[in-house]
Amino acid sequence: MNKINQLKNGSKGVMKLRWFGLAFILCAVTGAAHARLEQKPEFRFARILSDGLVLQQEKPIKIWGWAKPDTQVSVTLTQDAAIGTSAVEVAVQAGTRQAIAGKTSDDYSVTMRYEETNPPKFVQQSVVATAGVDGKWTVTFAPAKASFQETWIIAESGGNTLAVDNVLIGEVWVCAGQSNMGWGNFNRKDRVAGSSDCPGMRYVAWHDSWYKPLDDVRSNIRWQECSPESAKKFSAVPYLYGMFLHRYLKVPVGIINVARGGTTGDTWCLREELDGLQHITVKESLRKYDAETSIWDKPAEVKRIMAEWEQAVVDKKAEHGKAVATAKAEGKKEPRLRLPKQPADPRSGWSPPAALFNATVIPIRHLGVRGVLYYQGENNVFGRWTRYEHTFAKVSVSFRKAFGDENLPFGCISQPGWGAFGTDPEVETVTGGYAMIRDIQRRALKGDPNAAMIATYPTGNSYIHPGEKFPVAEYASLWSLAKVYDQPVVHRGNQFEKIVIKDGKAFIYFDSDPVVYEQWKHIENNASWQVLPQPRQGKAPIEGFIIAGKDRRWYPAKAQERRIAGTWTIEVRSDLVARPVAVRYGWASWPTGNLVGRERLPVPTFRTDDWPIVEGVSYSEEAKKASSEKIRAMQEEGKQLALDRKLRQLQIDLPKLEADLYKGDAKKQLESKLARIEAILDELQKDPWLSKQLERSFPTAVEKVKAMRNALHHNETSE
Repeated sequence: MNKINQLKNGSKGVMKLRWFGLAFILCAVTGAAHARLEQKPEFRFARILSDGLVLQQEKPIKIWGWAKPDTQVSVTLTQDAAIGTSAVEVAVQAGTRQAIAGKTSDDYSVTMRYEETNPPKFVQQSVVATAGVDGKWTVTFAPAKASFQETWIIAESGGNTLAVDNVLIGEVWVCAGQSNMGWGNFNRKDRVAGSSDCPGMRYVAWHDSWYKPLDDVRSNIRWQECSPESAKKFSAVPYLYGMFLHRYLKVPVGIINVARGGTTGDTWCLREELDGLQHITVKESLRKYDAETSIWDKPAEVKRIMAEWEQAVVDKKAEHGKAVATAKAEGKKEPRLRLPKQPADPRSGWSPPAALFNATVIPIRHLGVRGVLYYQGENNVFGRWTRYEHTFAKVSVSFRKAFGDENLPFGCISQPGWGAFGTDPEVETVTGGYAMIRDIQRRALKGDPNAAMIATYPTGNSYIHPGEKFPVAEYASLWSLAKVYDQPVVHRGNQFEKIVIKDGKAFIYFDSDPVVYEQWKHIENNASWQVLPQPRQGKAPIEGFIIAGKDRRWYPAKAQERRIAGTWTIEVRSDLVARPVAVRYGWASWPTGNLVGRERLPVPTFRTDDWPIVEGVSYSEEAKKASSEKIRAMQEEGKQLALDRKLRQLQIDLPKLEADLYKGDAKKQLESKLARIEAILDELQKDPWLSKQLERSFPTAVEKVKAMRNALHHNETSE
């Protein structure tokens, strides 16, 4: 301990508490500060700063915690094992931390470790801070390079010592969203996890919700090293994403996973950002939630609510007793007892506005992180996409404000395909919620150099939690390697660039991934496969396009490669759209689109129009009912339009098929057409309902139908 004290006595000055100056942080501290003053804060680190922690390289390192108000706290960051282990021993003896777990088995085992050549030099640092009136203290250390060298964080105050052991410096990512981010199972998990002996990859996960910003994590969270045993318990996408980065960058990687299944986009926003939105779907959601939570802030109201519930339980039991007695008397089966559900505290609801952000992101806002990986949207599909139109754009803004970095990378994984495959576009364009969510994400992130929508629709199936998580994490890691870490990797499929309408056809032009562009830019006469996206199946028809005219009625489109004035493009057309004005690609809950760029990366879904999407709201029962009824009516209309389109297309296709089948044989073509006429006459005369309608609506046509049939029969007899 003398060595530690000597080191600390030589530290420079007192580090004052520093804040971002954001209003939301002031709000975060207000409520928590009063509680800590009453409880006389214990001396401790913030809970995210625990053994196994990964600190972000090349960014200022902030360490914070709580102590007795107005007391000095001396904090040291060191890679000196003698100092670190000594501090751990002192802390264990003082009871401020647990002893480091040792070997628990005599069985043979192998553990992978890292061998660094010329590791970066680390300058030991000590800083002194004074705990504020709320007991909180914060210190900031100079940035450090990534390293597998073990690091310790040591804090001393009032004769007490704290120590965080087994810390590494590397890359830290926050993973947020809903169940597809939190889902643990994935195809090939057993064999992939079985080879994941990578102690330099660390993982910590929890989820929580609270109606006001929290200053610290409420759970006793624990960082875990990645091993064949621990990896099986990690969430699939965060774990695989972290492993991709770890193996490519060859630095420690820390994954913080705060995802919770079934959450909506607004729970991942700062409350102040939501308060600035004026749309009724957001304002009503906030108003209702504030009304619910305000009741639970009043002890008398809570007492009344619980008393009413307890009385309801008593009444239900009495009612059940009578029902049981009656059933016994009548020789019937006894009814089940179904008690009223105990009222839940809405302040910690599952996914209220800003609540998960309050309880998981705000408490770690001082931690340096490289970026955010976000995978959410499914729960806004079900009648909530209009609210998502306004709130999703605030998700990236909120994370950037929280971590004090307006350029913080934000990777948004878009939804996999889900639902019915190959649904008619007339129906999908009014009910395809997944398509609408993808489009909202695409538009919100368009033009943001530090964000991207990562296309994953080919990984879907009819299950809302598809097992193909490996490619999802791969696509996400390619984006971050290329755009965040400036690595020379192909990270996306070709993206839509522009549309040109000419001669009743639409011509779609695409860009290229920067690496692909550099590879082929020097060649004057590129082949189409060098510069255009290609069908995933190879030499196969291009699928996934729909096309519309000014009437905004959508039709399946035919697509093929074309070279115009030396430039490759994809021609999109329909026999039923003479003057197209707009094209969409992959517009469906489960897109049929099969275009991929180099490295078989999917082409992101897109649309060339800016027409308003169908409204989907649920902010009140009346609004929800009206919206649902309108969507159902549009869906039924869409089904009818699809049938009409199929008949019209059939009338065009049949003559072409006959001409191709009996090419050069006029007799066969005529016989085929006459046979079709005969079949139609059968439908008119032999179907009782149709024949009655014919007599009622077209009486003069009845004789013509008979005459035509006689003529056909006369022709057969004469032959």
